[in-house]
Amino acid sequence: MNLASNLTDYRIVKHPEDFHSLSPHHDWMRPEQVTQINGLILAGDYTRQPFFATMEGAVISGMRAANLVLGYHDIPV
Repeated sequence: MNLASNLTDYRIVKHPEDFHSLSPHHDWMRPEQVTQINGLILAGDYTRQPFFATMEGAVISGMRAANLVLGYHDIPV
C-alpha cells in the first residue's frame, strides 16, 4: 500500500508535556490512581504502576482502582 502517493496534507504535532514518556526518569509524569477530585479514580496502563504501557500494567492499575473504590464504600477486599 503506497500511502505517500495519496497523501494530500499532513502536520506533525509535538506536545512532549502532554504524554507520559517511557524513557527513564519520567515516571513522575504518570498519575496515581487516586486524584484530588472526590470520587474520581484513574485506571489504565498510563497510570503509575510497575509495568509500562502493557496489559499487565493496565490490570494492576485496574485492581488498584477497584480496591480504592471498595475502600471508599467500606467493602472488605
